[in-house]
Amino acid sequence: MILKIYLVRHPKKKGNEKKPDDTRKKPDGTDTKDTAPGTPDTPATEEIKIRIGLDRVFWIRVGLGILAGALSAGIGISYIHASTRGIIGLSIMISLFIVSYGVAKALRVPIPSTDRKKLVMTGIGSYFLMFVFSWILTYTIIHPAIGLVTVR
Repeated sequence: MILKIYLVRHPKKKGNEKKPDDTRKKPDGTDTKDTAPGTPDTPATEEIKIRIGLDRVFWIRVGLGILAGALSAGIGISYIHASTRGIIGLSIMISLFIVSYGVAKALRVPIPSTDRKKLVMTGIGSYFLMFVFSWILTYTIIHPAIGLVTVR
C-alpha cells in the first residue's frame, strides 16, 4: 500500500482585491475590541447555551454521585446482611442516576433531537467514579477499626 501525501497551497490574493470590512464593528459604528467578552452586548448563541446546560448536567451528576456513594456507605451499616450491601448500593446508584436524568430533562437544555444521547451520556463516567470513591471513603471513615484488626 502506497501512502501519498499531497500538499495543497492556498492561492495568493491579488493586490487589487478589496479587503472586507472589519467585522468587529457594532451596527452603531463603535468598535467591539474594547469590550469584555462576557458583556451583555455579545449575543448568546445556541451552541453556548447547549454547552452551559451540559456543564450543569455534568456537575449535578458529580454531586449526585458523591451523594449516592455516601448513602450507600451509610446504609451499609451492620443491620444489613453483608451479601446484600452491594446490591443495595448499586440500586441506590442506579436510582439516583435516573433522578439525575429527570433533573437534566427539567433543565431543558436546547439539544437537537439527533443528539438526545448526550443528555444521558454527559458525566456518566464521573458519576460512577465519584460514586465508588465516596462509597469507599465514607465506609472507611465510618468503620475505621476494621483496618486495625491483626490477622494471625
